[in-house]
Amino acid sequence: MMTLWLMTAIFCVIIVGISLLFKKKKSPLQYGIPSILMVLSIILFIVSFIVGRWEGIGIGAISVSLFVSSVIALIVISVLGFLKD
Repeated sequence: MMTLWLMTAIFCVIIVGISLLFKKKKSPLQYGIPSILMVLSIILFIVSFIVGRWEGIGIGAISVSLFVSSVIALIVISVLGFLKD
């Protein structure tokens, strides 16, 4: 369980870092990257049911971690954008 939280934290730091790079350029991709990763994690979660067994459980855990970190990153980027203005 601890590795899931660690993986979520690492994903969140990476996503926020990439989004902040686009924030400096005033690009709309700062919100697009977490949104794209949310959609990708939902697709990955559906694929985990098709794969099944232990591999499917692993893919499902990664997709849930990616989804949670994308949501957190989107909230952080939105709050930072609101505070800067």
